[in-house]
Amino acid sequence: MNSVMDDNRLLTLANGERIRLQKHCAMLFEVFDLQYASPATISRCGMVYVDPKNLGYEPYWQRWLTTRSRPQTEADALAKLYEKYVPLCVDMIIDGIVEGRIGQRLKGVIPLSNLNLVTQLTKMLDAVLGEEEQEDPQILECLFLQVRRTMLADC
Repeated sequence: MNSVMDDNRLLTLANGERIRLQKHCAMLFEVFDLQYASPATISRCGMVYVDPKNLGYEPYWQRWLTTRSRPQTEADALAKLYEKYVPLCVDMIIDGIVEGRIGQRLKGVIPLSNLNLVTQLTKMLDAVLGEEEQEDPQILECLFLQVRRTMLADC
C-alpha cells in the first residue's frame, strides 16, 4: 500500500495527490500479506502483525481445546496427549529432529508449517471425536494416535 491516510481523513497517494474523505465515507483495507508492510501501514490498519514463526502453534491448540465444550476430563486427556506426541511429531516433520538428533526432514508434496500440522490435527480430531463425549482415556489415546498416524502418512 503506497498511500497514507492521516487522522484528518486526508488520503495521500504515492504520486502526491491528496484526497479528502467526507465524514460519511469510510475505507476498508483488506490486506493479504503484511510481511513487507511498514509499521505505519500496520498501525493505520489497526492491527498488530506477529510472525507465525514467533507465535508458534500452541495458541491455536489452546483456543481449540477451550472452545471444544466437552467435559474437563476429555480436555485434560487431550492436553496430556498433545504434550506427549505433538511437539515430537512436529519437530520430526518440520525440522527432521528425532530423539534430539538432526536428520533428514520429511519431504511432502505440499510444504507445511507447524501451524498447518496442528490445524490439520484439530480438524481431524473434530471429525473423529464428533459430538459424543469421550471419557475413556485409552479410547481417546487410540483415536489420537490414529489421527497422528494419518497425519504422518500424508507427509
